[in-house]
Amino acid sequence: MTMSKFEVLCVTMHQKDFLKIREMNIHSDVVFANQTETTKFEEYNFDGHRARMISTNTKGVGINRNLALLYAQGEICLFADDDVVYKEDMEASVLSEFDAHPDADIMVFHFASNSDRTVKKCRKTRKCTRFSRMPWGTFRVAFRLKELKKANIWFTTLFGGGCLFPSGEDSMWLTEARRKGLTMYVSEKTIGTVTHKTSTWFTGYDEKYYFGKGAFYQAARPKLIFLWVVYFVLRTRGWGNLNVADKIKWMRLGAKGYRMNQGFEFFTKEQKP
Repeated sequence: MTMSKFEVLCVTMHQKDFLKIREMNIHSDVVFANQTETTKFEEYNFDGHRARMISTNTKGVGINRNLALLYAQGEICLFADDDVVYKEDMEASVLSEFDAHPDADIMVFHFASNSDRTVKKCRKTRKCTRFSRMPWGTFRVAFRLKELKKANIWFTTLFGGGCLFPSGEDSMWLTEARRKGLTMYVSEKTIGTVTHKTSTWFTGYDEKYYFGKGAFYQAARPKLIFLWVVYFVLRTRGWGNLNVADKIKWMRLGAKGYRMNQGFEFFTKEQKP
């Protein structure tokens, strides 16, 4: 295996060719973990770089991110979703931040958005503390592959699009990375634009949303689950049409669902007369 300096690890669906390279403006080595109907491996060389596509009939974003990690060969890797478009100097920006911060194991970058969803930009590259909030999607995260393998960090296959519980795989991954002592930074640099395409799991701030949050807190914060439920319900006042009692109810059901390994549909049936 020959290590490259930099590599993009992209999860995608139903790809039949390598057109995503042009659509995403990729100018580096790239691995596509492609969820589709067939199982095969393809390789494509372009502009002095290598693209590899691992197509499987698996379901779930966590499984496909793990597949991309299994095939990763870059010293520095950047997770990707297939609805981002990178700036021309993306690779140079990522590598320069790691060069400037040699203790960084993980670096979180900023993306502009061409939708109504906005993400607050960090004014100056800073080191995260154990108390820092981590409201970051995986597509913003770059890392040193060697350090990630040493810490043995993988994505949960229970949380995220296509999984039993609808979201939270990115937060759980970052939480595990921090728990295992990896050093994280948030960068001031913008490396691309994200579309925020139609979500495969988000249907509004409804019962399913709060069920998923309850399952997440049960998995990530089991000893303080009650406090986290109260905190999250207070933080989301005014979100959606559910009242406080219903939000708490569905978060408690989500926590129970995680303990029972049962998804939202199971409890929806239970609620019907």
